[in-house]
Amino acid sequence: MSASSSSVTKGETLSDTVRTLEAMRPDVIVMRHSASGAPHFVASRVGCAVVNAGDGTHAHPTQALLDAFTIRRQLGRLEGLVVAICGDIDHSRVARSDAELLAFFGAEVRVTGPRTLMPRDAGALGVRVMPTLASAVEGADVVMMLRIQQERLAGTRLPSLREYSRTFGLNRATLELAKPGALVMHPGPMNRGVEIAPDVADGPSSVILDQVEAGVAVRMAVLYRMAGEGAPNPAEA
Repeated sequence: MSASSSSVTKGETLSDTVRTLEAMRPDVIVMRHSASGAPHFVASRVGCAVVNAGDGTHAHPTQALLDAFTIRRQLGRLEGLVVAICGDIDHSRVARSDAELLAFFGAEVRVTGPRTLMPRDAGALGVRVMPTLASAVEGADVVMMLRIQQERLAGTRLPSLREYSRTFGLNRATLELAKPGALVMHPGPMNRGVEIAPDVADGPSSVILDQVEAGVAVRMAVLYRMAGEGAPNPAEA
């Protein structure tokens, strides 16, 4: 259900919504919310499993899982790889979850983007902060582009989308700096011609549609783990 069609629009609190949902006896609640931390709030108040499908600018765990799955299926490993995540890092829950998961498996994660779109504590994410797109992409095994999240931008942080595309948009020339056979990824939706050139998005290096395919399998696995045979006790998980 969407918030726009629920009782939230009538003033119902998140606590009351949670109590209503729990009264339906669900096995799993899959939740996307604009407030960072909302799924954790819900999980502490229900007896069923809660899957975080993205909360604010905090985390997107299943996207990180499918990204890691896609990379491993294509390159055979995660350990020792260099992954460049480029774009609007400040507003990206994908960047945060990917950085945490990929670093856990031994990858070197680089991030780059305009200074106005980089979190102040970017180094605390366990990543290497690179000053330019070229420096981030150089020698990378994987290049992941992020879209400009204009709906989350408070005020003007960019001179123009044209200027952004010129300095931080991935094109064929910049991709040539990566390792031969490097993968191009994007969590979607794409702004073609802004953060990624159409011929790169559709080119032989792109595994963007493979990410979409992997998303189905990975999320099926998460639901099976949470609600299927041998599912853990949510209170212990």
